[in-house]
Amino acid sequence: MKQTCAIILLATVFCLTAGAQDSIGHGGLLKLWAKKKQDEKKVAALATNVTAKLDVPYLSDGEPAHKLDIYLPAKKDKPLPVLVHIHGGGWEIGDKKLMKSTGLFYAMQGVLFITPNYRLSPKFKHPAHVEDCAAALAWAWAFQHATELGGDKTKIFLSGHSAGAHLAALLGTDPAYLQKFGLKIGDLAGVIPVDTASLDLTADDNEKLVKGMVQTAFGEDPQVLKAASPLHHVAEKQRYPAFLIFNTTNRAAAAEGGKKFADKLKSVGCAVRFVPVANHTHGEMASGMYDAADPVGSAILDFIFPDAKT
Repeated sequence: MKQTCAIILLATVFCLTAGAQDSIGHGGLLKLWAKKKQDEKKVAALATNVTAKLDVPYLSDGEPAHKLDIYLPAKKDKPLPVLVHIHGGGWEIGDKKLMKSTGLFYAMQGVLFITPNYRLSPKFKHPAHVEDCAAALAWAWAFQHATELGGDKTKIFLSGHSAGAHLAALLGTDPAYLQKFGLKIGDLAGVIPVDTASLDLTADDNEKLVKGMVQTAFGEDPQVLKAASPLHHVAEKQRYPAFLIFNTTNRAAAAEGGKKFADKLKSVGCAVRFVPVANHTHGEMASGMYDAADPVGSAILDFIFPDAKT
């Protein structure tokens, strides 16, 4: 019974991150979870010479959520680019364990992959989520752990899917969170938000499901919502990392928000590329991250390894 409940819960996690406009029938929950597990098996079967370090604390406060997982190539000829990836789940659900396929894939490509858990709503409200992600990023960056693991501190990338993409974009535009650790956002090699509808939490045209999640995680204070919106932190005279922004065209409002964010970044001199992806559900945007033949995975690899382009 416990195992069945766990499967249903994890299927629900995957479903809720699928977005308001992705059509998922009642009978599709277990199918989605089954596909996730099949993907894991396929990627794991191909994964050779990959080392995993799981449940590593990034803060010493004893909070169960303050742990991260690491996937890295067993053999390293030179310092590796680092990708810190934040899971989605509407700021309410999700787990780093669901990032196994993504971690194995990037480690196979020669990337040191780090994925943290963070405190979730409704028990915790903003800014708990982003503060935790900042601490995890600082663990990799400021405290030399990336270097110890074979990573290159000058090539640290930050990505996220869905709510995780919002958190990645917020860390890449609001310098306050990383300043607490003596870090500058402009020193990140790049930020990769994958299919978020939450770049402007004050927007009236957000999807109904997204609005409900925002209210749970951030409340209704207009000033709090504005301060938690990556779009409203883009300003002149601030040095930003390069951005690679993805949205599925299946979600019109989210795609328009992604384009608006990209345009604003470009207007202040930020190197940015906006990639609209056709014929992808919200979930397929996530699975596309660990497929080199998918427009999402292919563009991310080109972003991390620009010199490998032909």
